[in-house]
Amino acid sequence: MRVSLIKELLIGYCLGTANIIPGVSGGTFLLVFNIYERVFAILSNINKTTIVGILSRCYDLAVKPCRNETLKNLIRFLEEKDFIFLFKLLVGAVVAILSLSTLIEYLVVNQFSMTYALFFGLILVSIVIPVKMLKKRQASLLFFLAFGAVATIYVTWAVNPYDRVEKKSNLYKVLYQTGQGAAAFESSGKAFSFTGKYSLDEYLYAAACGAVSVSAMVLPGVSGSLVLILMGQYFEVISAISGLKTLNPDDILFLACFSMGIVFGGLFFARLISLVLKRHYDETMAFLIGLMTGSLYALWPFKKSIIMAEQYIKEDGVIKVYENVRIYTNVNELPAFGPDFFIAVPAFVAGCLIMFFFVRQELGN
Repeated sequence: MRVSLIKELLIGYCLGTANIIPGVSGGTFLLVFNIYERVFAILSNINKTTIVGILSRCYDLAVKPCRNETLKNLIRFLEEKDFIFLFKLLVGAVVAILSLSTLIEYLVVNQFSMTYALFFGLILVSIVIPVKMLKKRQASLLFFLAFGAVATIYVTWAVNPYDRVEKKSNLYKVLYQTGQGAAAFESSGKAFSFTGKYSLDEYLYAAACGAVSVSAMVLPGVSGSLVLILMGQYFEVISAISGLKTLNPDDILFLACFSMGIVFGGLFFARLISLVLKRHYDETMAFLIGLMTGSLYALWPFKKSIIMAEQYIKEDGVIKVYENVRIYTNVNELPAFGPDFFIAVPAFVAGCLIMFFFVRQELGN
């Protein structure tokens, strides 16, 4: 029993690691560990009847005197639906995400080219997975492949990280110059107080990103983190997770919205994708191949950067000013021979080798 618990927690940890690193698909790990169909069967059992069954047993546990019997009844019901297994996977995944978020945030900020080169290698090799999963090789599938690639490149081109940073910096600059930065400092002294780090639009967009990214997490070869990069929310989510160590209510609410999107998106999109795969399997896989191919444009490790003379940001409720901050845009450049290039090349090779191992494991199952 204890060995089984440790094994399932470790599998969950691997799934969490996969979902926080772009290019490594959670669906791929489900196949590698031979639990893909089991997890989908569990998700398909989550319906109105199941939810009512859990809530009614929880109610009995709270009000009925024979709590030992009602507790056993609840546990028995959860085991029948295999929810205990899913819960252990989720615990391991959450531990992985919490423990690795700070490291990923540091690498993206301070080692951009190296980190993106690693991601580029992971994605490049992982394209083999949906290619091998095609049942038929038809010329008509090239349309869906091209559509996925063009859509991905367009989204990447339209969402410029520098524009988002500049817009938020200008907003904080006005607050800082009008004295509202000091007011924010005073309010931050209160325990568990909101600082206005995120706007209402950002909370709603976080929920939408959660819903869309979870639909990718369940597909072999497609990374939910990659979808977040394309939607311009990867760094925001990683930063919010890293900020949980300070119990920042802004980050907690942001992640709550993101999690709600994951829950509702998982229940809706997982079934929708299953239906689409049943009816239009090869067309869907071709579209995914195009999406992953186009994402290489977004993950190109050498991008034009702009030095922002003054960047205004809000940290712990205080508006601060940083000078000469390097902000990367979505404009790709040819690499120049220098430190970034010589660090990026081995990172790219490492990404290819890591994903090659998992691809060989998956295709061997």
